[in-house]
Amino acid sequence: MYNFNMSIPTELYFGEDVELKAGDLMRQYGSKILMIYGSSRIFDEGLGGCLVDSLQKAGCTVVCRSGVRPNAEIDFVEQTIEIVRKEGIEGILAVGGGSVIDTAKAVSAGSGYRGSVLELYEDPKAVPEKCLPIGAVVTMPASASESNEMSVVSDSMTGRKIAKPFKETRPKFALLNPALTLTISKFQTASGGFDIFSHAFERYFDLTRSSRLLDGLTESLMQTVVDLLPAVLEDPENLQLRGELMLAATVAHNDMLGPGGDFACHEISHVLTEKYGIAHGSALAMILPAWCRRMSCASPERFCRFFEKVWGVTGSSWDEIIDNGIGEMESFISKIGLPLTVPKGLYTIEELAEAIGRPGGAFARLTEKDVEAILRTFVA
Repeated sequence: MYNFNMSIPTELYFGEDVELKAGDLMRQYGSKILMIYGSSRIFDEGLGGCLVDSLQKAGCTVVCRSGVRPNAEIDFVEQTIEIVRKEGIEGILAVGGGSVIDTAKAVSAGSGYRGSVLELYEDPKAVPEKCLPIGAVVTMPASASESNEMSVVSDSMTGRKIAKPFKETRPKFALLNPALTLTISKFQTASGGFDIFSHAFERYFDLTRSSRLLDGLTESLMQTVVDLLPAVLEDPENLQLRGELMLAATVAHNDMLGPGGDFACHEISHVLTEKYGIAHGSALAMILPAWCRRMSCASPERFCRFFEKVWGVTGSSWDEIIDNGIGEMESFISKIGLPLTVPKGLYTIEELAEAIGRPGGAFARLTEKDVEAILRTFVA
């Protein structure tokens, strides 16, 4: 029997012009709102002005905070917390993708904690006294940060990424309009799409879940991404396709597929992002085939089911199915334009392995030899 608790309280608003609801929804949680985003491009494209207008019409005072960079940086978070305290901010509207929403979560939790943000994330026992309510307007579907409680921050001194969940930072609402994703580049679309796939993949290989229903749901989502992502890249103006991908992103990592997950591949990817500056989804595209190649011997039946159900691979033996399946996965990654190897000579295998440690556990805790073997597959 698999015991778990599940709660998905975020209100999801999906479709055309849902961003116009931002003001009325945010006003429920306060009248002094921090709107946080990456660059002024959202104003150039009209979204920023639309949101400010919506908030002001609802009776909110808006403080804008731009400058979020990929991988939410602790220095920026702490500077923003000072603004929050000085301005008496009552709620946060995050406009963007995972980095922006993760930054909003760190500000939300950090503003209610007496110590540093680094201490809050590093100390498992550290908890904020309160968190500011968050709303999200999604412009980059990938992380599902708009409807889960997990956030990842980057230590500005070391570049190290640290993940921690805070229940009260799960956004109160998320506004999903596929039209807001039309300006995303092909690379960002491919990288984000593979991140979506990876969230479901990591859950699927948590063998403690043992549920036909959860397996079926997770297989369906992965298969949907495999079918959908090349189609979106081929026809990037198609809102129907983009909408499907946007919804898949949210579903993949907010417990709709059931809780749990191994997440060894994600832990490895964080180190690649730190060391090489590789986009998160692109790093995962290198890691997943290598992880499958190394770990398939631990549960060949499970891997065969994965390759049969998700990739349509058949064969006369487990070894044949697994080999062909990994080949199909690598072909898919190349088709969507993501690399399968990292640049030469920046770090040794041993240096990377030491930084990674022994990730995973729900499928298998990786040994040092496992990590090194996985890295040798794609690190020149």
